[in-house]
Amino acid sequence: MADLVTGAGKVLRAYGRNSVADRADRKLSGDGRTRSVVVVGEIKRGKSMLVNALIGRDGVTVDDVENATAVSIRFVPADAEKPEGTAELVFPDGNRRIPHSELADWTTTGGRYVSDPAIEALPVAAVVSVASRRLETATIVDTPGVGGLDPRHAGLARQSADQAAVLVMVCDASTPITEPEMQFLRESAAGVENVVVAVTKTDKATTRWEDIVAENRRSIAEHVGRDIPVVPVSSVRALAAEDAGLPGELRDRAVTFSGIPALWSAIEKSLTAAERSPATDALRTCLEGLREIERTIEDELAVVKSGEAAIPDLSAELERLRNLKDEAQHWEQHLQRDLTLARQQAATRLDEHLTRVREDWTTRINKSSMDVLRKSPQVFTARIQTDLLEAMATTAEGFLADLERITTDLFDSAEEWERIREIAIASMRTDPLVTNEVTSKRQGLLDPSILSMGMIGTTMLGAMIGVGAVAGVVWVAVNLGFRAMRAGKTNLLTWLRETIATARTATTRMLDATLATTRPEIVLGRRRSLQERITVLQKQIEEAKRSAQADAAAREANVTRLEKNLRITRGKITPIEAALGAPSTTAVPA
Repeated sequence: MADLVTGAGKVLRAYGRNSVADRADRKLSGDGRTRSVVVVGEIKRGKSMLVNALIGRDGVTVDDVENATAVSIRFVPADAEKPEGTAELVFPDGNRRIPHSELADWTTTGGRYVSDPAIEALPVAAVVSVASRRLETATIVDTPGVGGLDPRHAGLARQSADQAAVLVMVCDASTPITEPEMQFLRESAAGVENVVVAVTKTDKATTRWEDIVAENRRSIAEHVGRDIPVVPVSSVRALAAEDAGLPGELRDRAVTFSGIPALWSAIEKSLTAAERSPATDALRTCLEGLREIERTIEDELAVVKSGEAAIPDLSAELERLRNLKDEAQHWEQHLQRDLTLARQQAATRLDEHLTRVREDWTTRINKSSMDVLRKSPQVFTARIQTDLLEAMATTAEGFLADLERITTDLFDSAEEWERIREIAIASMRTDPLVTNEVTSKRQGLLDPSILSMGMIGTTMLGAMIGVGAVAGVVWVAVNLGFRAMRAGKTNLLTWLRETIATARTATTRMLDATLATTRPEIVLGRRRSLQERITVLQKQIEEAKRSAQADAAAREANVTRLEKNLRITRGKITPIEAALGAPSTTAVPA
């Protein structure tokens, strides 16, 4: 695919489509992409033990029988900056390094610091460094175990242009997949392309696990309607084989018997499929640019062949474009009307989302005792944070969709919307979107791989805007939430109202900044597009006049040149269409 992008780029640049070629190159590079294995599961399914087995090291996860994991923990390869035996706790005001031995004190429901009333801030995520060859190919994320499966956990593995991820759902071999697990799988499969089911504890269910696995496969095929790999494993056997000190061949055989290599094989296959996304996006960008070039050459060829007969139609189109250019004030007023309406609709959607969040959580807080809430403060505040992030991201996505509709009505080219979209998303990440309270707190929040762990349930756009307004405002609010929770229910409800109001303010500022940034870009792009089309038509009219005056030999030479260029362009289009599985819309002339 890289060769196809490179070859297409040469043609695009030869015809002045440098911006399209540059965009394709950026997409192909896949900068910022991560390879993540996100492990989810009900309580007591052996999730943390499976993470240990996948990493190939016992004891690296927070595996506590009495207390569940309260935050997402990402396992990354150890290096000089992140040495083995350490962990980074992610706090709203920055990161803090601790020895690995203290991880459970900060990240489990019964952890020493979690239960300490003198601690005012708790981590919202953690990053653990482990020297393991398994982590050289993908990082592993262990999701919170409190409350079992949460559909929002699937957001960590949702596919986007910036992430290659696999969602691994953990069941166990003692019983067939449950209805809540099946429901989670159905919901996840709708938004996550790469899903694998791991059936653990085959060492305990030695007489039934094969029947359970077969039944799970049948049930998943029936109820989910997708071919999802179901892999039986024994984490205990895998870890025992790693630690037994067996010779290489015997150790490998024992590990293979545990099923972990088969699980890794299924994961790697899914990761490889996910990594095709940047190349596919790059090819689609190239294809759009090449088709525009194809249309341009076809128009030129028609003009040369028609000669003077083409002039009346070209002149009529030229007059129409000039009139559009002269009526700039008219269409700019319509543009302002459409953008204002889109902004109002986005604000309405935001209010609806945030009202639901406020009503839902007010009810939950009033129905729960403070002892219950204080038992898992990280989980409680993280879920509120998730709902706020989702409301903000959904609002921004809807606003972008309206911008796309408005823009595509004004331009014939998809390339122009791509350009404006990049500008719009960049405007959602700028400093003016962060309130004064948050500005000083942003240090340490700018690692997207860490931020994504605090954005369970959000989409790609949510992760992107989270680097700016969303992360700053909401993460600091989480810090204040810990204090409010310990001060009593009234204070907690007050904190909830103020946090929602802050989220509303941050999002509306973000929308206003995006509107202020994109409107002039749309106007200038429209003017530039009209002028470029006028210039092309003027050249075609001149070419038609020259063709009418040229002798047969010169006209034939011009036709031959254009047909050659058309063949070259179509020669780039056809293999790209084949790679994308798109039906060919071109026919290379003999």
